[in-house]
Amino acid sequence: MKKRMVLFIESLLLIFAVIILIFAITTLLIGKEAKNFPNLFMSGNDGISLKTFFQLFAFSFLISLLRFVFFTDVFLKKTGLVLRYVLFFVLTIAVFVIIALIFHWIPARPFIWLLVLISYSVSTVISILLTIFFTKKEDEKLNNALTEMKNRIEE
Repeated sequence: MKKRMVLFIESLLLIFAVIILIFAITTLLIGKEAKNFPNLFMSGNDGISLKTFFQLFAFSFLISLLRFVFFTDVFLKKTGLVLRYVLFFVLTIAVFVIIALIFHWIPARPFIWLLVLISYSVSTVISILLTIFFTKKEDEKLNNALTEMKNRIEE
């Protein structure tokens, strides 16, 4: 239980750090136009307000919770990896939309919503692909080490 809690907190902090970094870069790129998103970029390109900071933390917490549900064997023991990723992706977008609606992060203009959802979806897919890549690399490394150990024992 303690190990799972530590892993959850590590995941939460990592996700939060990445979200803050993406948010900061986006703020710099948008510049003074950031003030057109008043509830998300309250300070324009001058920084992150405490209100936004805690909203992003709540969002990070929910994403970490989803990650815990779908990528540990606590809840879904016999679910395939592809189904886990699909469910995670769909629910992550749903959480993003709900949080964005609750905190009024995005103006009520369909084109802006479309752009934001596309960029969020692309970043989510990239992170999933990176996770799959590193998981396969780690599995390969562990399998090679296991094979080496078996060969040593047989000799």
